[in-house]
Parts: sequence; structure tokens; C-alpha cells
Amino acid sequence: MKSRGPPEQSTNQGDSGAATRYAGFGVQLAASLLIFVWLGQWADKRFGTGGLFTIVAAFLAFGGSMYSLVRSLNRKDDVGKDQSDG
Repeated sequence: MKSRGPPEQSTNQGDSGAATRYAGFGVQLAASLLIFVWLGQWADKRFGTGGLFTIVAAFLAFGGSMYSLVRSLNRKDDVGKDQSDG
């Protein structure tokens, strides 16, 4: 009878790592929106601007998160190009 060895490792481990990394971007977006909107509301109350800082802060948080996501995706594409060329 053949003895069983350790179970074979899955070859798509990179997929779960990528999924975890991109799920982290959702958490980053939510956290940055919460923090920036909270700071915007605080500034609005302090300076009596009626919501201006809250709106600006929300756009800054969303824009910063999208910028981070795009940079990360471009970095991943650049790494793939380097490996396929060499």
C-alpha cells in the first residue's frame, strides 16, 4: 500500500494574497472616509462653515484612496512586465 505524503499545496496562493490585499483597500477607503468626515464635521462646527469642510474632507479621502489603489495596481502591472521580459 502506498503511504500518503503531505497534501499538495495549492498553486494559486497568489490569488488569495491579492484578494486580501484588495480587500484591505476597501477597509482603507472606509476608515479614511470616516476619519476625514469626522474631522470635517469638527472643523465645520468650530468655524461655522455649514458643511463645507465635511464635503471637502470626504472628497479628499475618496481621492486619496483611489490614488493609492491606482498606484498599487500600476505597481503590480509593472512587476509582471519585468518578470515576463526577463
